[in-house]
Amino acid sequence: MAVGVFDLFSIGIGPSSSHTVGPMRAAAVFAEELKGSGRLADVASLRVDLYGSLAATGHGHGTMTAILLGLEGYHPELILPDEVEERLASIAGTGMLQLAGAVALPYGVKDMVLRPLTVLPRHTNGMTFTVSDAGGDVLHTATFFSVGGGFIVREGEEDAALQELEESKKELPLPFRTAAELLEHCRDTGLGISEVMRVNEEDSRTPEEIREGLLHIYSVMEGCVATSLKREGVLPGGLKVRRRAPDWYDRLRKESARPGGAGNDAGAGSGEFHDPKYWQEWVNLIALAVNEENASGGRVVTAPTNGAAGIIPAVLYYALHFAPG
Repeated sequence: MAVGVFDLFSIGIGPSSSHTVGPMRAAAVFAEELKGSGRLADVASLRVDLYGSLAATGHGHGTMTAILLGLEGYHPELILPDEVEERLASIAGTGMLQLAGAVALPYGVKDMVLRPLTVLPRHTNGMTFTVSDAGGDVLHTATFFSVGGGFIVREGEEDAALQELEESKKELPLPFRTAAELLEHCRDTGLGISEVMRVNEEDSRTPEEIREGLLHIYSVMEGCVATSLKREGVLPGGLKVRRRAPDWYDRLRKESARPGGAGNDAGAGSGEFHDPKYWQEWVNLIALAVNEENASGGRVVTAPTNGAAGIIPAVLYYALHFAPG
């Protein structure tokens, strides 16, 4: 194991971990580097080039708007939904971007250079950021690849990133690369899979930090579901797909409430137990609610990708509301 729980389960915005979260993270890193260089005040122009798959599907996946937020200094795991709407509305309305949160530049989605037919050698999800001064001299430039799950790698550092992962694996108490190696640890130690993971996590965090971190991740999952079950209307995109989760939730809440129980006023996160025969509908509803929130660009937990973000919350909901004990 070279990647831990808090790497896999990261907080971000929808709809795509590789086309939204990754590019936003790369843009934020670029903005931080520029700010740290001491040359931010000298910036007169900005250029963003998107290559291959990022350029081809950028509009549908919110790639460009995510990059704008990253360039302003926002990180996908920290930005709140209200901040997303506020900043994007401001950029669209004024035509001005606050680079690294400090320098106003006339820049927006339409200014990005899309190169869908050009694929950089190392990965199809490539992007290059360049800033120049008033004389046209380049102050800073960097190329990143969004390699999946919200992870990014800088051009020229691919091998170093792999080496770093390998080194981190070697340092763990119970390292593994494959499921077979994981099960071998279980047989040798008598520990379950979750216990093996806990031992490895405790190599870099205290038990209290792990507990607090996992509870925070779950709270974001729970908040995502609660938000989605209240949001009606049409999802973004040309297909005009209507949200289904709120209506389904209202119907299911009435049908599955146990006599004498919480009744029709019970919420999806209120802790009530439902009629067991409806368990599969509830699981499907929770997964759909997360998927609809992800599709709308809302806040989700990448688990381990945005496309799969609904599975873990749905399983946890089943455990809390239907599993014995």
